[in-house]
Amino acid sequence: MFYDRRNQVVNSILSEVYVVLINSSTKITILVDNIILSSSPANLLAEHGFSALIETGKETFLYDTGSSGFTLLNNAHRLKKDLKKIDAIILSHNHSDHTGGLLTLLDYLRKDIKIYAHHDIFKKTFSSKTKKTTFIGIPFAKEMLESLGANFVFLDSPTKIKEDIFLSYQIETSNDFEITDQKLLKLEKDAHLVPDTFEEDMSIYFKNSDLLSVLTGCAHKGVINIIEQGKRSTGCNKLDAIIGGSHLGPASKEQQDKTIEALKTLNPERVAFVHCTGLQMISRCASELKERFIFSGVGSSFEV
Repeated sequence: MFYDRRNQVVNSILSEVYVVLINSSTKITILVDNIILSSSPANLLAEHGFSALIETGKETFLYDTGSSGFTLLNNAHRLKKDLKKIDAIILSHNHSDHTGGLLTLLDYLRKDIKIYAHHDIFKKTFSSKTKKTTFIGIPFAKEMLESLGANFVFLDSPTKIKEDIFLSYQIETSNDFEITDQKLLKLEKDAHLVPDTFEEDMSIYFKNSDLLSVLTGCAHKGVINIIEQGKRSTGCNKLDAIIGGSHLGPASKEQQDKTIEALKTLNPERVAFVHCTGLQMISRCASELKERFIFSGVGSSFEV
């Protein structure tokens, strides 16, 4: 009887430890993307944009809001994710396909909500990819968003928002092949349009022991630059997951080739490129990175 009781106690303790270990992981779920996989639940919507929900077990963060807000709310509802529980919003950069859902989201939340963003998030940005130069920045005034509960926290340095979650702040250049898209422009103080240098491009780093995972919005500063800064910031040398937009679709052939070769050298466990990567580059990355690549879209989830 004594040994049976002792075994029951030990098994109970081990079960509790196991539950704690399982719950200690952070879950990332893609709520908005250009793609819906055939295996995804019914009634999800796709749009040109990106948003991901980050659930730590104690806190919940929303990274970007997609283009419309309607798609974000629909997909969150269909995936049984309660956006009213989010503790803060994080903006990767100011393009409207990542910030266009802000107004609808804030109106839905009806509460004061912290929004982490680079201090230059409201700069005026444009695209010259068509004959007509088009405004592509945040489509709402700061004051309008604040009137609906937005409490902007403008960053001027890398920021830890949880013991194992870090916001990258400004990405430094560590190679000579990752070039920002020259058709994406910003308005200077002298009213001239010049190629955007994307100081506000902000990714999220997750540290799990000695493993680094990276969540990107569009990776305008370059996936490899972002990874290398993450390794320096967290002290991690091993890569687990790289999730999010890569902006490899519009990149030059040379940049695409060198990025893929660098990824092979870095040897991450998982790569899940979406959004601005484009279907052609998603297919190529899957072919080159083989079992490490995960086809992803709305509803895809990852533990890091």
